[in-house]
Amino acid sequence: MKSRGNRNRMGTEQNVASEETKMEKDERLSKRLCYILRYGAVKEGLKLYEGGFVDMNQLLELELMRHNTKEEVLNEADVSVSHRNAKRFEWKEENGKMFIRACFCRNFEENPCHEGSKVPTLKNACLQYVCNNLNDYDLEDFPDEHLISKMIQKMKKQNKLNNTAMRQLLVPVLEHLDFSGIYITDSTLKILWRNCPNIRVLSLKDCGYLITDNLMEQLVKKLLHLESLNLCACKHLTDRSASALSKHAKNLRELNLSWISTISEAAIINLMTKCPKLVFLDIYDHKISAESRSVMTDIARQRKMKIVLKGLTDQEIALENPCSLLPNFGKVW
Repeated sequence: MKSRGNRNRMGTEQNVASEETKMEKDERLSKRLCYILRYGAVKEGLKLYEGGFVDMNQLLELELMRHNTKEEVLNEADVSVSHRNAKRFEWKEENGKMFIRACFCRNFEENPCHEGSKVPTLKNACLQYVCNNLNDYDLEDFPDEHLISKMIQKMKKQNKLNNTAMRQLLVPVLEHLDFSGIYITDSTLKILWRNCPNIRVLSLKDCGYLITDNLMEQLVKKLLHLESLNLCACKHLTDRSASALSKHAKNLRELNLSWISTISEAAIINLMTKCPKLVFLDIYDHKISAESRSVMTDIARQRKMKIVLKGLTDQEIALENPCSLLPNFGKVW
């Protein structure tokens, strides 16, 4: 016969296990919703409504959502927040229907197949053929940035975007480029600034394994049209890079320096002062003194800038949603 103490211990262990199971289920639901409502809605066959909303009933009919109820989805939408304490999802009722969407990071993938079938569209089939035979094509004078960007995305997903492919795909028509999630080398950057002088929007998010002050100085000297630059987690950058941006990036409008602790308050203030067109600065996790916060606030108010900084509540200069421009700034195909 089991003692009362053993029974109590077993009951406690079962409760803990049950709670862990619930947490795991909630985490899986959050990941599914992030995928569908940010990227996969069209690919999964959902109809998009204005503002990126999808029909709740259609969402729940997806195979991915077969283990979840409407109540669970609504609860997740109400409680789920990012590490910046911003709501991930929101829902509404309209004309007797319920709709839901992701609050930020919406960048929907196209459906590669004809609606209601698994037959690839002609566009997708042609792009895949070109990707499979890149060496047979000279794309230097190709005029359509959208299609080049689609090929870059396609090869990125297939883990085929090496420097050999980059030499073919990084062409003068490109103005928008996202290197996040891609392994790049210094040779990649040299190809970039040699072949793509018209780049306006560039994401180097999570490229901290490569990006140094020396490379950043060369980059901003070569890419004079940069308007939007994401350097999130490029942790080797210092005040040298901030100084280079202040000196050369005269067209810069949006800059993300989050997850970089090696750039000083003084350098950030200098950036805000010297970049004449800067209107958005993300320094969310930087440790900024009260005195420097006051200076930054005054500059931002005078320049009509928006700043993302933890604890900043001034509605005139702080974004209502501190994640609204993540993961990339500007328009990326």
